[in-house]
Amino acid sequence: EREFLDRLGAALPPPDPGASVRLWVDRSFTIRGSGTVVTGTLGAGTLTVGDELELDGRTVRVRALESLGRQASTVAPVARVAVNLRGVDRSAVRRGAALVTPDRFTFVDVIDVRVHGDPVADLPATVTMHVGSTAVPAHVRPLGTDTARLRLDRPLPLRIGDRALLRDPGRHHVAGGLTVLDVAPPPLGRRGSARDRA
Repeated sequence: EREFLDRLGAALPPPDPGASVRLWVDRSFTIRGSGTVVTGTLGAGTLTVGDELELDGRTVRVRALESLGRQASTVAPVARVAVNLRGVDRSAVRRGAALVTPDRFTFVDVIDVRVHGDPVADLPATVTMHVGSTAVPAHVRPLGTDTARLRLDRPLPLRIGDRALLRDPGRHHVAGGLTVLDVAPPPLGRRGSARDRA
């Protein structure tokens, strides 16, 4: 198993330290005298003390960083990181929120996707989409045998090529993975437009 994981890891593309930051928050807590801290995995981009980032539409500043139990002035990917934020109360941060580079992501709630797993026709009308550390209900409109339009219950910072999982909450079943194909899909108004879109 360890050899397989080593080979799998070696085959992955190298992380891009110059990319925009999108840190999915998996925990948030308060440290007395320091304020709000969020944790997550930095998959791309670089975090530096003093950076201005965006969290749920508001600007926050990085007060301090810690990775692998050590204080750091800069953290490059891939790394587990704790980010001490100035300008935000812990109660305003939820698991699954995304800490992002300002003006680099569009938050979208309608996406076209390719599903890798169950046929789209077998998906229930509502599934749960898991991306990063967030889970959001998504309403499914089939387009083709392996393509669908998802309407998310809340906007997320997604890009073309992002990968996610779909879960059928009623059957406690992972329906498959997905690849985001379009984050600004055209409306489906006329008869046959879903088939044409597929």
